[in-house]
Amino acid sequence: MWEKTCSFFEVPFEMEEILFDPQTSGGLLVAIPENEDKKALKEIEALGLDCGIIGRVTEKREKKIYVLK
Repeated sequence: MWEKTCSFFEVPFEMEEILFDPQTSGGLLVAIPENEDKKALKEIEALGLDCGIIGRVTEKREKKIYVLK
């Protein structure tokens, strides 16, 4: 089923497994303007929470998710 929405490019199989591992489910995902990313990271880190930038929004393509090396 996921093949319809996701493509992996030069990504090891282990990375694919991590992305679909149920143990990684439940995290909070937030979309913010790119020019506010550094400020937001600082504020979240100041709260003692782990955070990081994991991707970016791009134009619509054939599949919904592309995982690049």
